[in-house]
Amino acid sequence: MTSRNEGRLGAAPPADAAPQAPQAPQALNFITPTEFVELPSQGRYYPPNHPLHNQEVIEIKHMTTKEEDILTSQALLKKGLALDRMLESIIVDKRIKVDDLLLGDKNSLIVSARAHGYGSLYETTVECPACNERQKYDFDLSTLKTQGVSDEFLKEREIQITQNNTFLIPIPKTDYVVEVRLLTGYDNKKINQAAEHKRKRNFPESPVSDFLRSLIISVNGVADPNSLNGFINSLPAIYARYIRKTYDKLVPSLDLNHDFKCGHCDHSDVLEVPLSADFFWSNS
Repeated sequence: MTSRNEGRLGAAPPADAAPQAPQAPQALNFITPTEFVELPSQGRYYPPNHPLHNQEVIEIKHMTTKEEDILTSQALLKKGLALDRMLESIIVDKRIKVDDLLLGDKNSLIVSARAHGYGSLYETTVECPACNERQKYDFDLSTLKTQGVSDEFLKEREIQITQNNTFLIPIPKTDYVVEVRLLTGYDNKKINQAAEHKRKRNFPESPVSDFLRSLIISVNGVADPNSLNGFINSLPAIYARYIRKTYDKLVPSLDLNHDFKCGHCDHSDVLEVPLSADFFWSNS
């Protein structure tokens, strides 16, 4: 006997008919591409137990909306952590910690992430060093080159590289040999935190001394912190500058310098590409 509903809707299905399984929704996920980024250090200055020891490249994912959320997080921006968290998210090998990256290698990853996420043309506003006029300027990130340690430079300044990948720098016209190390993201973070701590408490700032304390690990083989502190506090400015300028030449990095010509006063100069969270949003 057919019920009213059965008559209205059609014949009832046979008793032995198999129920239809619900159809799975079609997957709409993009496959996130990855790329290998050349490390300016070529992995030479990482300790043997580090994942990047003697590795010339590092694999990263292209940025997605997840990384955009990180870069626009007001909480992370306020704490200055947005860039680090973004890098943590795109580095494929999770054994690699952002704080352990050498600064030159870290900058190379930031530039590569930006170029593949939003293009190699970086449009921003700069101030002319001569006339102070602010103007729009385009940096072409595809023209940036990596720079390593020059053998000629080492020979010229009689610099030696130790088995611990530190550098022995003789100070001209003195009997002192200063041993320095390459700084990491963690070191840079500590320097910035110390500077912020002093500013908040109205303590005298000491950026040069703080930088040298992070850099210098021994002088003439003496590594005692109190002795090093005394050496740095009494170091003549001309020698402090020599150490800093020499260190800059030793750091394997991406050359961020870019030729600039002012559109108002025709002043020519070299500007450094600024790397901050704004680096990713200049075109928006």
